[in-house]
Formats: sequence, structure tokens, C-alpha cells
Amino acid sequence: MESNSAGSMFRSKRRGISYNKPSHILKRSRQYNSETAAYKAVKERGMSVEKAARSFGVPAQTLRDRTRGPIDPYAFKSGPKTTLSMEEEETLVQHAEVMAQLGYGISNRQFQHLAGELLCSLGRKNDSKPLSNNWLYSFLSRWKDRVASLAPRKLETARAKSTTPEAVDKYFNNLGEIMNKYNLQNKPHLIYNVDETGLQPDHRPPNVIATTGSKPQAVTSPRTTTTTLIGCANAIGNSVPPFLIFKGKRFNEELLKGASPGTRAAMSDSGWSNASIFRQYLEDHFLPHIGGGGSAEEPVLLLFDGHASHISSDLIDWAKERHVVLFVLPAHTSHVLQPLDVAIFGPFKTYYYQECATFMQRNMGQSVTRYDMAKLACRAYLKAMSPVNIQAAFRKTGILPLDRGVVHQEKLFPCESFREDRPLEKVAAIKSGKDAVEEFLRLKLESSQASQAELHQCQCKKRKVSAKPKPGGRAITEDGYLEDIRTFAADKENVTPIKKSKQKPVPKKLKFPPPQSPRPSTSGMNLPAPAPIATDTDSDEEIEDDNPCCLITTP
Repeated sequence: MESNSAGSMFRSKRRGISYNKPSHILKRSRQYNSETAAYKAVKERGMSVEKAARSFGVPAQTLRDRTRGPIDPYAFKSGPKTTLSMEEEETLVQHAEVMAQLGYGISNRQFQHLAGELLCSLGRKNDSKPLSNNWLYSFLSRWKDRVASLAPRKLETARAKSTTPEAVDKYFNNLGEIMNKYNLQNKPHLIYNVDETGLQPDHRPPNVIATTGSKPQAVTSPRTTTTTLIGCANAIGNSVPPFLIFKGKRFNEELLKGASPGTRAAMSDSGWSNASIFRQYLEDHFLPHIGGGGSAEEPVLLLFDGHASHISSDLIDWAKERHVVLFVLPAHTSHVLQPLDVAIFGPFKTYYYQECATFMQRNMGQSVTRYDMAKLACRAYLKAMSPVNIQAAFRKTGILPLDRGVVHQEKLFPCESFREDRPLEKVAAIKSGKDAVEEFLRLKLESSQASQAELHQCQCKKRKVSAKPKPGGRAITEDGYLEDIRTFAADKENVTPIKKSKQKPVPKKLKFPPPQSPRPSTSGMNLPAPAPIATDTDSDEEIEDDNPCCLITTP
């Protein structure tokens, strides 16, 4: 039986007959879900009700009822009443947003526990058991425009702690001075970034087509030693061929079989880069591919991280002779400020895993060895190092064009949990606006002054040692950094070490008298050995710099 009346198509479970549901009994629901945005436009931005209704597609009378009070302004949901009111749910949403921005996001189960405890504290629930999954899915559906259940990226504590607004501002100030000094704003072909990443023969298998409900297996290679890849690119979109570092003593040409033209390799005991290999990379690989270096009129700007293997006095002298400006990024900020780390190495690893999976499928029964890694890594490198990706990498890190605004404030929120007693309040104040920030800073200043006064009363006098100048966030080939290093070295030589005086302990009383000379022989007698004489074995300690200077320069 069929009907031509308008409506939804239904199928009878008993007879398997399709028919159309009559239109006069169809459930009518509103076809708009932007009341929240329209309400805020009227209340916060002063937009008229009629204009907001036209802009957001909301009936004018409905919006007028929301803004004038006859209807709850937060009742933007049709249907039965929710467990929590919309205002209470919005508070939970704001809390979840701030926690996620701090790097301590709330999981689905934790969120259900939090909602259950909230209902119990409000007296609407007898116990604090977590709410059901149905409630969570309905909640996420209601607030899908603001929150969702997502998989977070791992962020090490060192990176979260070091990526502060002050460090980022200092970096951009110094970078702007260098670019203005050498007139590099319109010379993207002279701005380079070099970085390294580790590779393993094993790979992360992609999703596969398999039987529904089964758990398919994917054969991967065993995890062995690490191979390092050094990549480099400039802001115009050109890249330098990859440079690989294998673990071992002797180099074998078979390691580069199938690699792309221009690829070179070196050997190290660990498979990672060191000072000599990095110097070899710059001299024998980097300079030849960029035309031999810069000139006095057009120096080359090279940005890289401040690893200990990348900084030495010989390297600075070498770079100055070839007109290469070495600019060290702030420590532990490469996930925000280093172009290759931000937009290149992520796609590169994905392409590398795909190449490994394809290799395993085409060579069943074999494993990826280090003799295959150069071929697979070079294929992935060429795909990731496209001009579009490279230019986007320099743009997303604010290098070219120089713009510190591209580093959004939300990326710097995780550092607040390491330096603030109340990080949630500070982040909420920053997001609220200027007035809230000023109030937060006023309260913080009062609390800081009180704590400093208490600390001053019990603080003992300590000997102050000048801090070693840090290379992060500045150009180490400039005279300012070299002068700071020389000043620090001179101050360190002129400081007289302070010795800690310790009172020697009183020797223990001997059980037997000390040996005297002459003394009769004791051969053949079983006498207990004399107790050892207690002596003071603690040597005098000197106050030294925990982080010795790695740059030794001569005037």
C-alpha cells in the first residue's frame, strides 16, 4: 500500500509494507539552532533584535522574548527539561575549556563524575555516582558548537613550563631587530630553519579493511636503533636534501641505496647528532646547497634549537667568517616557534609510516632494516617538503611575515600551571577581558607582597653568583652575546670560592690499643682485627656553576 501524501517513509515491521506518514501528525521542530549567538549579539554587542533575527535566522518574537525576560534566556533547548540547567551546563563547559587549554583536560569519565558530584552537592541527587553515557552524549550534542571529545596531543612538562609569553615576546623582539639590521624582511630565500627528528624501522600501521567485529593484526618491523634525519628549508619554499645519521662506526654505501639525489649520511655511536656531525652537516651539506653561504651585504639567517651539540665557540667563528647569522630559538619552544617542527615533521612522519606499511605489504616476510630506511625516508621527505607546506610553516610560526600574533594566546596557557597558584582564575580572567585581568593582577600583587614579607623574615644571606647568559631566543653570532659570555667568564674567574667549614668528628674509642713498635709476633694466633680509626673523609666543597659555559671565546 502506498500513499502520495507528504511525510516521512516508514516500513511496517510485521508485513514489510512501506507507507508515508501523514503530514498532519508529523512532529514539528524548529529549524534553527543559533539562538545563543543571536542572544549574545543583542545583549553584549548592542545589536537590535530585528537585525540579529535576520542575521542569525531566528524568529524576531522568539529572540524578543529571550532578551526582554518573559522566557529564560538560557532555555535554548526544546524538549524535556535537562538534568542540569543551561546556565549550570555552561559553567561546566567553561571549566572544561579552561582545563583543556591548561593542558589538563577532563576525560569523558571524569566529566561524568564531576556532573554527578555537582548534582549531589545541589541536593538533586542522593549520591555522587557518575551520570550515564546517555547524559554525556546528549550534553555533547547540546554544546557541540563549543566542546567535543577529542584526542589531545602530548606536551612535555619542559615545553609547557618554558613556553611563556615573556619568552615568546623576547624572541620576536630579538628576531625583529636581526631582520631589520640585515634587511631580511623581503628576502625569504635567505631565511633558513634546520631541525632533526628520529626514525625507527617500526611504524604505526594505518586502518585496514577487515571483517566487522574482528581485531585485525598488522605485521611491523622490530624496534631497533634510532636513525636521525636532519632537514632544512627556507622561507621561500626550497628545501635542502636530507642528511641521515646512522648508528655505527663505518659508513656503508648500501645505507643510501634508493635515496633521493643529494642525500648524504654520517655515522655516530648513538645514531644521534653531535657537535662534530652538526659542523660537518653545515660545512659539507648545508653550505654547498645554498650557494656557499651569504655575503656582507646579504647574510644568511639560520634558525635552530639550542641543543648543546649545536653551539660551540668554533661554530660561531666559522659562521661569522661565512656571513651566516646563527639564531637560537628559546629552549623547549620548538613545538610553537620552529617551522619544521610545527608543520613539516608531522606530515613527514605520517608519510614515512605509509611508506613502511607499503613496503611491508609488497615484501611479505621481510622487515624494514636500516638499509631500507634511507629510501623510505627520502620518499616521505619529498612529499612533506612541498613549497606550500614550507611557506605555511614559516607563516604559522610568525617568521615571515614577522607577526607574533599568529602564536595564539591559548598555546601559552599551559605555562600558567607551573608559575601561578591559581592558574584557572588567571586563564578565566585573560579570556574575560581587561577589567578581569587588572583585578586578578591586583589580587596577585597583594598576595605576592605578603608572601615576600614572610620570606624576607626567615631568609638567610646567600652568596650571589652572576647567571650564565642563555643563547635561547637570540643571535649568538652577534657581539652582544659574545660580550656577555666574556663578562661571565671573567666574573667567574674573579670569584673566590667559599669553603664550608665542618667540625671534624671525634674518633671512636679503640677496642684495642694501637700497635706499638717493636711488637712480638702474633703468627698462628687468631686475634680480632683492630677497629678502624675514624677519620674525616669529607673534603672541602666549593660553590661552582651548575651549568658551565659551553662557549669559550677569545677577544
